[in-house]
Amino acid sequence: MSAIETERLDVVVIGSGLASLNFIEAYLSKKRKIHVISPDFSLDLSKSEERNNHAIKFLPTQMGKSFTKAKNYYFSNKFSIDQNCKLLGSLEFGGLSNYWGLQLDSEISEDISYLKKKTAEDIKKAFFEFLKKNKLIGKITLGKKFKYDNDYEIPYKISFLNKLKKSDYYLNKPILAFIHKKKKIKKKISLSDINEKENKLTSSVFFKRYLKNKDIKFHNCYVEKIFKNKNKINILCKDKNNYTKNFLANKVIFGSGTVATTKIIMEFLNINNEVKIKHHPRLISVFFSKEKIKSPLTFTPSLFQIKSRSKKNSFSADFRPGNKLITNSIIELNWLLYPLKFIINLVKDRLIFSNVLLDSSFSNLYIRKDNKRKIFKVYSREKPTLEILKEKQLKIFKFLLSQNKIFPIFRNFFPGVGADYHYFGTIPMECKKVKSRLSVNQECQLRNNKNIYIVDGSVIDFKKNKYPLGVIIANARRIGKKLSK
Repeated sequence: MSAIETERLDVVVIGSGLASLNFIEAYLSKKRKIHVISPDFSLDLSKSEERNNHAIKFLPTQMGKSFTKAKNYYFSNKFSIDQNCKLLGSLEFGGLSNYWGLQLDSEISEDISYLKKKTAEDIKKAFFEFLKKNKLIGKITLGKKFKYDNDYEIPYKISFLNKLKKSDYYLNKPILAFIHKKKKIKKKISLSDINEKENKLTSSVFFKRYLKNKDIKFHNCYVEKIFKNKNKINILCKDKNNYTKNFLANKVIFGSGTVATTKIIMEFLNINNEVKIKHHPRLISVFFSKEKIKSPLTFTPSLFQIKSRSKKNSFSADFRPGNKLITNSIIELNWLLYPLKFIINLVKDRLIFSNVLLDSSFSNLYIRKDNKRKIFKVYSREKPTLEILKEKQLKIFKFLLSQNKIFPIFRNFFPGVGADYHYFGTIPMECKKVKSRLSVNQECQLRNNKNIYIVDGSVIDFKKNKYPLGVIIANARRIGKKLSK
């Protein structure tokens, strides 16, 4: 260690996704400078590393040619992904938020209700500030105090689901992560007014809008490990040329994504026992509409969700009209459909795509350190996850059929355990039931380590909320404001 030059810093943020960038934007409202560790690697670090190829066999079409970066993610984090599960991460600016984040769930109260009243109120406040700041499209009311109205139209041929008063289900419209620039809107926003490239709220768009001229220094490397150095934290990193870098920081803010953050913190705390990674198992379904549904967007997000009213074993199904990006993903997932590619795209305007999502009680991903091999194993167990998903999907199918809007046929695609890409809840905020070393307090400080903060999905268990990015961002902004004082 003595031969490695150490750079002494005040505050270091690990990760450049929307959670990290919103923390930074809130923090820099009163501070001058911040350092960010954000790898952006195209160089293949793994070389002949082949053990995790099955985990990237199917990447979403919108990720393009990201196989190398996904392999780098596994290699740099020392992950070994079992054959029976999937895991996705990416070593680049913004990470997965450059592809995800098209919709944010508007139901945020229940999943944060266990927190202290002030913490929950501050998260709600930050959530609404984030919506207003970016003029996102959607509508939400939480009591008298919090209200936001920038609503959008659902294509009329799929808006039949508004009639759910006497049903076991209810309708929820997500907030779409598109920026709408109009100051005054007399009617609901049409999706045809949206420029996908310019208006989609990705990390790169957020950075250009709010952080481009701020005093931020980026370090293009990934974190190998962290350790205590008196009252500071050493951050040991490797760059794309495999050179070691060492930073000594007063405060470290983790926003590197749940799985990567959890692995680093497990190693820091020397935790060798199994840790459960919370997620929402999903099943992709295709329904065939009796009428054509035109969408102006290349990749239309979920326009509405049907959710079960039952709190026990709750589930939801989202719906979006067909488009080439989704049909190509399905064809890539099932190569037997490739000869039918032309026909499938020809009828895409009659397709309704859906994700059936289970609540986090059905999570089936685990991480554990393998000390002999000096790696971290990510795996799932034998559980009837697919059978449960099919059971819930069949209920949704029968309900849709009763509305006389679809034909009595459907097709399911199961992308694998963990292929839902919503990972969270590994290092939860403290409550009466949480007393683990692997937890944070209400200020998101790691237990017994007051100079380590965690602002990504690791700290919240999302049960009702199936698209949790908005709450994650709100919590990150909350902590950024607190540390700026």
